[in-house]
Amino acid sequence: MQSTQQPLQEMSLKQRLNMVNSLYIFYPRFKDILSAIEYCHHFSYCKDEPECMFLGGQSGVGKTTIYKTYASKYPRQINSEGTTVPILAVTIPAPATVKTVVTKMLWELGDPAYDKGSIGNQTIRLIGLLDNCGVELIILDEFQHFIDRESDKVLRTVSDWLKTLILETNLPIILIGLPESEQVLKLESQSQLSRRFANRCYLYPFSWQEDGGKEFRTFLNLLSSKIPLVETFDLSDEYTARRIYYASDGIVAYVMKLIRYGTYLALQRNQEKLDLSIIATAFEKYVQADKPGKVNPFLFDNFEINSVNKSTVELEIGATNNRIKSKSKKKSASNILRNK
Repeated sequence: MQSTQQPLQEMSLKQRLNMVNSLYIFYPRFKDILSAIEYCHHFSYCKDEPECMFLGGQSGVGKTTIYKTYASKYPRQINSEGTTVPILAVTIPAPATVKTVVTKMLWELGDPAYDKGSIGNQTIRLIGLLDNCGVELIILDEFQHFIDRESDKVLRTVSDWLKTLILETNLPIILIGLPESEQVLKLESQSQLSRRFANRCYLYPFSWQEDGGKEFRTFLNLLSSKIPLVETFDLSDEYTARRIYYASDGIVAYVMKLIRYGTYLALQRNQEKLDLSIIATAFEKYVQADKPGKVNPFLFDNFEINSVNKSTVELEIGATNNRIKSKSKKKSASNILRNK
């Protein structure tokens, strides 16, 4: 069967930019975390207590991308009987209070009086709407906004509210935030909440030291094949990969800034292949301001990779706390690089 995909040469600039802007790479670590979310989602049906999970990691490592990717598989549906929302995903506003979160959730579910009433009354309406809309999973992103309030009272209030929501709805909840947001789960007075979120997953930047850059180069190899340019520029060869790693510190968001703006520049120049000079310009434009101490590694060779980042993702799944790891991670990375 012939592919019906439109050839790149026939696509408009806008079409190709849309492709690169919506580009996400499903590398092994990404898939592991999607599987953990899926476990919470689907294995809560047959249990007396839902499986909840905390996903932590620093900015730019891909936490939001992961949950949006999962949620996209379960879009809301509108029919004659009403609206079905299988996954309610909400970004917690800042500054965060329980009331602002309940208000945001009610708004996402279409409550016309979303900002009216006390927290108690809003929560009662929320519980009813979660049932009426067929919600199966709740995702709360930017959970660290509660920590920003620096108030033990706020933390205790949100802990109590979360416990109530879980008990009243029996729905699994995924909390996503910066590492410090885990403080809410560690309050001595909130051991019940900590137990409900015993499944904790941590997403770290890629490491170069632990595996010689193999996992990072595997990611770049996959990325190279997805860039919407006619000619492929191998991002994963060691010469180029070391430069991208130094520029990004192994953080996916910075890598994608380089590639997305680099692709834009190439297309603007009627060039169908990335090169180091283009990526150098992308680094100066979109990354270097956030990393003022770094030289441009795409122009100069006097740089060293000396930071150490954790690269192992541990997923605690289920009541038995079985750990899921990417057992084939090193093997698959080596195979890809060896067969290039």
